[in-house]
Amino acid sequence: MEAILNQILDKLQMIEHEVSDIKTNMATKQELEEVKKNFSTELEDIKANMATKRELEEVRNRFTKEFEDIRTNMATKQELEEVKHSFTKEIEDIKANMATKQELEDIKANMATKQELEDVKNNLMKELDHVKANMVTKQEFVFLQQAVLETNKIVKKIEQNMEKHERILDLLSRRSIEHEAAISSIRLIKTT
Repeated sequence: MEAILNQILDKLQMIEHEVSDIKTNMATKQELEEVKKNFSTELEDIKANMATKRELEEVRNRFTKEFEDIRTNMATKQELEEVKHSFTKEIEDIKANMATKQELEDIKANMATKQELEDVKNNLMKELDHVKANMVTKQEFVFLQQAVLETNKIVKKIEQNMEKHERILDLLSRRSIEHEAAISSIRLIKTT
């Protein structure tokens, strides 16, 4: 009998333990009310954010239109091949016209340094200063032009005088020849 009592006592302890677990895990009315309130809030949020059939239809139509636009604007394999061929040709043209490293080195070797450019600039400036120093001003040019015109007048007068002198010399030469001829004639007559 004592054994039966022990068994009953064990069972009572197990039941007590289970009741204690139930009490620990069981929600109070307040907790149930809070859970209910949370579920109601979440349900309202879902309802507020849930799309209607009309909204879903609008989204579907918009995506269908965008998909059709993509299909319309999408390149075909042939078009892509043509673009690829065009780019390949352009790249080949660029490669054909592009300078080699050797050509760039040659250009670098033939390029003037800053110092050389500065020297050339200085030389050109010296030459320019020399030209400016030896250059005739407008006023000097007018004087020179006037002197040349006056010299031309003088030369023309000299030429005219020379022509007169040549005519006089020619006339005198002829007279001299005539006189010589007359003297020769007179001498001939005298000797005869």
